[in-house]
Amino acid sequence: MYDILIQNATVIDGTGSAGYTADLAVQESKIAAVEKRIDAKAVTNIDAAGEVVCPGFIDMHSHADFSLPVNRTADSLIHQGITTAVVGQCGLSPAPLLDNTRGEVIEALCGFFGELAKAMPWSRWASFADYLNYLANPGCSLNIVPLAGQGVIRAGVMGYDNAAPNSDQMAQMRKEAITAMEQGAIGLSTGLIYPPGSFTGTEELIDLIKVVGERKGFYFSHIRGEGDTLLDAVKEAICIGRETGASVQISHFKAARKDNWEKSRQALEIIRQAQSEGLDITPDLYPYLAGSTTLVTMLPEWAHVGGPEETLKRLADPDTRAAMTNDMQTGGFAKGFDWAQVLITAAPSRTDYEGRYVSDLAVEAGQSPHEWVFDALQRTRLDISMAIFGMSEENRCRELAFPSMMIGTDGLGLATSGPMAKGVPHPRSYGTFPRVLSRYVRELNILALEDAVYRMTGLAAQKLRLGARGRIEPGLAADLVIFDPLTITDNANYEDPHRYAAGISQVIVNGNFTIRDGRHTGALSGKILKF
Repeated sequence: MYDILIQNATVIDGTGSAGYTADLAVQESKIAAVEKRIDAKAVTNIDAAGEVVCPGFIDMHSHADFSLPVNRTADSLIHQGITTAVVGQCGLSPAPLLDNTRGEVIEALCGFFGELAKAMPWSRWASFADYLNYLANPGCSLNIVPLAGQGVIRAGVMGYDNAAPNSDQMAQMRKEAITAMEQGAIGLSTGLIYPPGSFTGTEELIDLIKVVGERKGFYFSHIRGEGDTLLDAVKEAICIGRETGASVQISHFKAARKDNWEKSRQALEIIRQAQSEGLDITPDLYPYLAGSTTLVTMLPEWAHVGGPEETLKRLADPDTRAAMTNDMQTGGFAKGFDWAQVLITAAPSRTDYEGRYVSDLAVEAGQSPHEWVFDALQRTRLDISMAIFGMSEENRCRELAFPSMMIGTDGLGLATSGPMAKGVPHPRSYGTFPRVLSRYVRELNILALEDAVYRMTGLAAQKLRLGARGRIEPGLAADLVIFDPLTITDNANYEDPHRYAAGISQVIVNGNFTIRDGRHTGALSGKILKF
């Protein structure tokens, strides 16, 4: 007797091949059989006529490691069919934490991730192994593929100093990276617009990432720029891969701001050329026209030196504010952005800011946008997040069609009620994968359904070397999603983001129902995956 028997489904197997009608049986944690008709008894029978069964979706860029410790069910991710998430992104991971700088690093991470990070039980871990053990017991609702953050390692060794490391510091960073990989990390990530990643030169990164390449690991990068410097930033990521031998993933690919849109095509061609040379370099994206990060990221790089307390001191000085304004207008992350396109998504201490645009808030306060931003950062002690509209739909369609483009939420595991439903976060935490299938498959026909599923499953598993996942085949892990291709829809939007996707009836993680008839079962069947 099988545990689960799914009958009459359209099987899209994660290889890109055409779908076909078949039955699928699950026994314990594995796919037991896939046949035209299975005449056998099962504990649970599912008639999936008119629905698709496919491998569980793999989120190539997730920050769920900062929500799982306080919300192990990862509701918003599970409800969109995600069964595996790659975490520890953008140079930011909850571990390792070193004794001498532990408090400083935790403070900075709390400044970045806000209320979620502040609610984390930081006392429960220090090493990377400690953190993974904490997640594994009692478990999570989805599988985790962990990266260690280069920014956290650098801050742990050097604090938030923008100086180059000496030989002892470099040796210690290499040692911490090796230890993290020995304890379960598949590699390192960088966030090269965030301190201290932004203080890190290319040669320092090559020196560090060599330990990843030597272990056949992965280098995931929020590259050094997605606007004016996009092409150079892509070339830097490729250079690091070439020099170190690490497998490279360019995170949440985009060309930000209208005057940079033409660079998207050029950047994709640079990646294609590197691939033709035999380099393992691929990108991922989320299917939205707005990005999201912390408001403090708008400040010039030098404003972050020394950590959050030093930033707050600078914000209190009128002359320093004037210098910040000048630099924000002439360069850096904030250059050229229209403040009417900057939406405040979270400000726990000033919820009256949430869901409103900086331009409107500044007019209401009788201030310039820069002065309003400086005051808001002071009032909230930097705990304020934003969404920035700056991408092109034409580019998004072209980028999705790029053959090796994968999908990532850049999101967290939130929920529609309780403490996980605060603020007006970017809708990507709720709708990324269904949005690809509804808008870009069903409505715009940018991708065939089988190709879209392949990007979300088999291609991602192949990149991550997860041989037992990403395809429907007997003997492989039973991570499965059942959805209606005619009704699957992302319901979350920028005004009302806390809404689960529609059209997904069942999600199975390692053979256990995590979504059953559209409802989360509470199952914590996910595993920590190692390559």
